[in-house]
Amino acid sequence: MIERNDLLTFQFYKKEKFTGSFLGMRYLIQREKEGEEEVFAVFVWPGPYNFAATSDNLKTKKTFPFQEESLQNIVCYLNDAYYIVQKNFLN
Repeated sequence: MIERNDLLTFQFYKKEKFTGSFLGMRYLIQREKEGEEEVFAVFVWPGPYNFAATSDNLKTKKTFPFQEESLQNIVCYLNDAYYIVQKNFLN
């Protein structure tokens, strides 16, 4: 299970993107602009390949407001997404 301390601090995401994995599921968290707003863009896909080497039709994307409180919501989303990825791709 992914926990909040598995993700980095809010300040990190102001400058960098973060990639991680959990039991065969890969994910990417980065800051993006949607119109005038900044958001966290969270991508999830089945491993073993990195983001660039994975077909776009295997990736899912969800956005969250770019604020520190969203990091806990992202953790919940990643844990839920793991079960979907596991069911559809990892078995």
